[in-house]
Amino acid sequence: MKDRKQLLYLALPFLLILALIVLGNVVDFSRYPSAAADGAAWDQSWEMLGKTMGIAPPGHNLTLQANNSVLAGEDTYYATWTVGEPVPYTNEDGDLVDLYPAQLYVLLYGCQDEAAARAACEDFLDRERQTYAIQSEGTALHNGQDYTVLNYTCISDANPYDRGCSAFAVYENFVFVAELTCQKDFGGDVEQILSDVLDGVHYSADLT
Repeated sequence: MKDRKQLLYLALPFLLILALIVLGNVVDFSRYPSAAADGAAWDQSWEMLGKTMGIAPPGHNLTLQANNSVLAGEDTYYATWTVGEPVPYTNEDGDLVDLYPAQLYVLLYGCQDEAAARAACEDFLDRERQTYAIQSEGTALHNGQDYTVLNYTCISDANPYDRGCSAFAVYENFVFVAELTCQKDFGGDVEQILSDVLDGVHYSADLT
């Protein structure tokens, strides 16, 4: 019995190492980037989109509703925030959904390379220009990242929202899209809110 106990004590360190190896294959200990590309220390409270992006709490009473790690394939990520209390709304497909005073969608779309990402970004922009009545189009710089920003009104009868603001960017082989839309009686400045959101967007330095 004494020999068996001694053997167990000797084996414990090796069993612990084995357990850590197995656990490491299940839990991703390197989930967070080492730093942000803009030089900021990575904050683990940021909402992660894959390992590429972290988004600081956006303020303006925006509440996270969903973060889908993979939307339509590898390296495609999607999250949404809302403002205010929802009301029931029947969409054009006949489905009953929650309609909020304002809603923010964020998409991070992975491509084969940077050239493919730039082409995809132009496609996203063209679709936006065709979908909405563009009131202004310009560029903005946040944390060293360039964005194309569109302000618009919603012209489709199937869209319950009145106006919005969207931002588009390319980072390495990813396309970033953020779209904030709101109902007519929403009192917030969507352009300023989206600008504040972009101030909290940080890209991983590990990709560069």
